Amino acid sequence: MISKSSSMTRHVVWLFASFIVLCTLTQAALAHVPLCAGENDSLERASSIENPTKSWAIYGDIDHARQAKYFKLQMNTGERLYASLFLSQSGAFSPGMVVMGPGLVTEGNPPPFVEIPQGNGFIVFEGSKDGREYEPFTPAAYYQTCRVDIELNRSGTYCIAVFDNNHTGDFGLAIGYVESFTIVEWLMVPIDVIDIHLWEGQSPLLIFGPLILTMLLVPSGLYIARRRGARIPPTISFGLVTVAASLCIGTGMMIALQMGMALSISSGQSTAGGLLTAIFFFIPLVIGIMMLGLAMSGNWVPVTRVKFAIFGMVGLVFWAGLIAGPVIAFVVAMLPKGVLGRSLFHRERHV
Repeated sequence: MISKSSSMTRHVVWLFASFIVLCTLTQAALAHVPLCAGENDSLERASSIENPTKSWAIYGDIDHARQAKYFKLQMNTGERLYASLFLSQSGAFSPGMVVMGPGLVTEGNPPPFVEIPQGNGFIVFEGSKDGREYEPFTPAAYYQTCRVDIELNRSGTYCIAVFDNNHTGDFGLAIGYVESFTIVEWLMVPIDVIDIHLWEGQSPLLIFGPLILTMLLVPSGLYIARRRGARIPPTISFGLVTVAASLCIGTGMMIALQMGMALSISSGQSTAGGLLTAIFFFIPLVIGIMMLGLAMSGNWVPVTRVKFAIFGMVGLVFWAGLIAGPVIAFVVAMLPKGVLGRSLFHRERHV
């Protein structure tokens, strides 16, 4: 027979381990904050990038030949101007960049249709495509056409023009090197990633297919198990947990599918990136399974509520359940015991 003190020790260890995992793994989870370029087909209408040393990923397109898209950055002496162009699709489209600003030593010959501010130096970076590089946070596999990394010797306004002489297509522009997120930016990453996959040309059915399938299979499996005698409480609490767990498991499977597709077309070594992506697949999966197991006990003691609150917190950090899953976990942690234990079916009064 397990003593009460031993049980309490296990709970303390469980909570402490969860906290350590939360604190350590989030330090590794850094990525670019996504932005949309907007209408920036002239120097006058250049997209202004605030805080240009922060890592941004800007998604835009060149929709007709001999067109350039412009980005404006206010930089200080001693800062690095870092930018790289990436593409999701193969083909002839391979854009380059012209970097313009005070103090730059002119290099290269820009296309005649690219506007150069008067008095500015410029550097031309021609675009070319090799193999795809694995990107672990989306996850995806991208071509990188060119990159600039310059330490600036003068403060002022710098501009980047993205151009292609003869072709059109979608491009991504990564700017900055300081990895940081606001809380809102971090929480919105799962929604932003869906937009990125749509930008890549994927269909909504491919993107959401694993989630839809999971949302169907998990409740169906639980229903069949209950009909066969498994102790599955038909309560409001278990219904809510089933939805939250299905969302978490489903988003994990979405990441797993994207990871598999990206790794299959990437070139070179992707082991480290794949392992990092696996964390964002594995954590939502474990959270969903653990929530279901905990809810089956039907024992809504305070430590159970704390565990569901931790599930919600870890789920938000690791982008599980499209925000909704962790929110439902928080709701379960806070609802009165009388509501949680109430049957979903009027004819069943007791669990």
